[in-house]
Amino acid sequence: MKLKLFNQKLKLFVALVFMSGMTLVNAQTVTQVNGTVISSEDNMSLPGASVIEKGTNNGTSTDFDGKFMLDVASANSILVISYVGFKSQEVKASTSMTISLVPDASALDEVVVVGYGTQKKSDIVNSVATVDLEDATLTPTSDVNEMLRGRIAGLQVNVGSGTLRPGGTSDIIFRGQGSIEGNVSAIYVVDGIIRDGGIEDIDSDDIQSIEFLKDASAQAIYGSRGANGVVLITTKRGNANKLSVSYHGFVTAKTIERNFDVYSGQEFAQLRREAVRANNDGDVYSDDADIFSDIELQSIANNEFVNWEDELVKNGFVNSQAISISGGTDMTKVFGSINYFKEDGLIPTSSYTRKTFRLNVDQKLSKKISVNFDVNLLNDDVKRPANVNVITFSPLGRAYDDNGNLTRYPSGEESSPVNPIFNLREQKNEERGNDFVINITPIWQITEDLQYQLKTNMTRRTSERGQYQSSLSSAGDDVNGIARIDNRLRESYLIENILTYDKAINDNNQLNVTLVQSAQENKFSRTFTEGQGFTNESLGYDGITNAIGNVSVERDKNQQRLASFMARARYSLMNRYLFEVTGRADGASVNSEDNKWSFNPAASFAWQLHKEDFFKDVNSIQELKFRASYGSLVNDLGHAYTSLFTAEGQNYIFDEQSASGYSPSVILPNTNLKFERITTANLGLDFSVFNRVLVGNFNWYDARTTDLLLKRGVPSITGYQYTFFNAGELQNTGIELSLTANIVNTDDLKWSVSTNWSNNKNKLKKLYDDGDGNPITVDDTYNYFVGQPVGVIYQYQFDGIWQEGDDFANAPQANPESSLTQNNLRPGDIRIADTNGVDAAGNLTGVPDGKITPEDRVFTDPSPDWFGSVSSTLAYRGFDLFVDFYFVEGATKVNPFLSDFNNGGTISGKLNGVKVDYYTPENPSTSFPRPNFDSTPLYLNALAVRDASYVRLRTLSLGYSLSDAVNSQLGLDQIRFYVTGTNLFTNTDYIGYSPEVNIRSTFSNADTGYPDARSFTFGVRVKF
Repeated sequence: MKLKLFNQKLKLFVALVFMSGMTLVNAQTVTQVNGTVISSEDNMSLPGASVIEKGTNNGTSTDFDGKFMLDVASANSILVISYVGFKSQEVKASTSMTISLVPDASALDEVVVVGYGTQKKSDIVNSVATVDLEDATLTPTSDVNEMLRGRIAGLQVNVGSGTLRPGGTSDIIFRGQGSIEGNVSAIYVVDGIIRDGGIEDIDSDDIQSIEFLKDASAQAIYGSRGANGVVLITTKRGNANKLSVSYHGFVTAKTIERNFDVYSGQEFAQLRREAVRANNDGDVYSDDADIFSDIELQSIANNEFVNWEDELVKNGFVNSQAISISGGTDMTKVFGSINYFKEDGLIPTSSYTRKTFRLNVDQKLSKKISVNFDVNLLNDDVKRPANVNVITFSPLGRAYDDNGNLTRYPSGEESSPVNPIFNLREQKNEERGNDFVINITPIWQITEDLQYQLKTNMTRRTSERGQYQSSLSSAGDDVNGIARIDNRLRESYLIENILTYDKAINDNNQLNVTLVQSAQENKFSRTFTEGQGFTNESLGYDGITNAIGNVSVERDKNQQRLASFMARARYSLMNRYLFEVTGRADGASVNSEDNKWSFNPAASFAWQLHKEDFFKDVNSIQELKFRASYGSLVNDLGHAYTSLFTAEGQNYIFDEQSASGYSPSVILPNTNLKFERITTANLGLDFSVFNRVLVGNFNWYDARTTDLLLKRGVPSITGYQYTFFNAGELQNTGIELSLTANIVNTDDLKWSVSTNWSNNKNKLKKLYDDGDGNPITVDDTYNYFVGQPVGVIYQYQFDGIWQEGDDFANAPQANPESSLTQNNLRPGDIRIADTNGVDAAGNLTGVPDGKITPEDRVFTDPSPDWFGSVSSTLAYRGFDLFVDFYFVEGATKVNPFLSDFNNGGTISGKLNGVKVDYYTPENPSTSFPRPNFDSTPLYLNALAVRDASYVRLRTLSLGYSLSDAVNSQLGLDQIRFYVTGTNLFTNTDYIGYSPEVNIRSTFSNADTGYPDARSFTFGVRVKF
């Protein structure tokens, strides 16, 4: 009884704090109403329940004993009573009344997609998470993965490889990296079909639900394909007897976000002076005339400089329009949509245009036979950003001449870099693609308990990427222009036979069995052509056949075949004890002859404790479910033919004539190559307490990868560079917590706060043995270190900057026995910590030995200690406010802005760069070394290891929906307007455009990064 009273007081306190200001009394009331609000389950009073006179702001809340008193306008007034976790109820007012509220079990009865079927949320045995799409779709992006960041505990979005550019895509990493050289990406299952590749053809407005299968038991139904996580996407379908049309349109303005300054014109001139001075005898400055061109001298004298960011970076703009229609009859249901998305990027020449069409048809042919027909078409056009040099280009010189024409060489010297705007004009890089996806699924309901499905899919994706760098560009000037055309074709065919038996034997026993036979074939082909030397450049890459210089053609082709058999059995005992066993046998053509098949078993158990007798009287707990699962899945390399001897075409000169032949590839084949195996244990707890005011789940997992797929170098005398093989063990452990607090839930005011928190620890447990059976713990070539995480940073430890008066003669860096002896060590050089030593037997001592050797390098884990999000949703009548923060703590990256020449990190005065407090005799900085025009400061990479933790206000959205009365007058079901700000604020010490991804090298054509952006969106949703 004390426990019940305590819970009641606690709930009343919370309710009163947030609802005290909501109690308004109409001064013109004529009737007083007295009543009590109780629970229909146990007749317990409900303190803090909301009582509102319908159609007014007149209301109150119940006291400790569930009682209320309210003056209403008349005896015919209607009262609306609501309470968190219970269904709202409307009753006619009376002078003395008792209202019994019924618990709202909809949250537990919610149907969730789990792969090859659905389950009630309350019956789920495994670790399955569902995304709140209403919040996720507030992020204005064409990339569904990016939209999901922070929505699910344990999910990380990898935004490397040009993700942030228009049309860029990202990768999802579940629960850390479970492989080193093998596949690490999750798979996508769209409407029950396993996708080969990404989901670029799916518009977020077409998605009905997204679920994540996180533990091995849940993933086992997809076997080797699902070892790194499974993303289940269900698209919208038609509704019977109701025709509805929906429209969603938004426009977004984007601006660049950064937290650094580059050197201004005068600052850059002084940087070059200091860099040249560092190499002069007597530490004297050189004459400006000796280190600057005439045009640069004019810039300095007239204080006229070029701000390349203003010249090159513009505001981005997004225009998205989506319209859909849904309807049908009991026999035929149809959903169709047309979507248009266009983004113009921050960097000129970068844009993305996507047009999609979807048609989902559900047709009943008879009482027992039906067929689902889905088709999805995509046409997209990507213009990739050219090699724009914003940060590193010198501000000295002129971007335009006196006539307003672009200057090719801003410094006036032909040996200097080409004007980046000029380069931009003389380059083109664009890609066009078409996707065609069709699913046909006949369904035969053989008996009430037995169903057969035949899932068929055909996917065809084509793309053509064309590049042209003219004879006036910095890349094509020495060969008179370069044209490249890259044609790709991806095809996938899938057939699955699915038999499902679902039988409620009696009230205490229920059995569900699913059997699957699956066959899939994936094909890929690519033709890459490059031509150099053009007398007529007007056609760009379309004139590649007119190349008079070198012409080369590459042709790649491969295929992968997969065959699978899966069985899953689910058993419910007394609707309290839940069991699931899954086994899937997978055959894949990518492995060696004797290792093509694998078996992937898993089992799980759930106990619904809240249904036990000993919890019967604990009214504060609505759900308490314990879960345990264990599974062992295999993972493949993802590269075809690695176990076979392959050859590559090579042209050569023989007898003074060109000839064609073949040479072995650089990969030594391994005829014994097999799958690596990921074995995972998962413990979880799902809970809902205080009448579902607080809902959440907790997960702990331990995943071990054995027979790791690794690389190993081979002697060059073999003619190969490396081989793949199986060895070693990798471990991932982590904790995940998700919470949602429904703090206020009345008809007029709703407020909820959600958070998820995750951490993952990744460690290489062992590698392999040498020829004598001794364990190998270090492979420096491929960055494998036992006891350390994958991708660990292994670098010398920065220890400040050497200063005037320091003991240079006895410095470890000056020791002749050091690996890189600095005989000329002087103030302004980087100081490295002497952290370790080696004894006579070659063993590490852990004690400094007075010299700098590779043993002094230290390990730094790049992965975050934890990451997560906190979001709040507040709704008052027609208004809604959504706020979302994302956190990453303890992450580390190597910052190229501080170490890489091509990114201006060497402070040599040749290139501009991020402005830092560098050392000079007059400014003895302890943070950054002295500039040097002739050489890069030694150990500069050690200085670039930086904390990349951050806190970001990722989303702030304010919306307004018209009332039902207004919608009715307009003939609409819904109309909602919203304004959203994205990436509004980022708090981080990491210098760069984003703490998540490094900008690409400005001297590289590789698409390895793009500036992050702050965006503002205005959108409208209409349904009628």
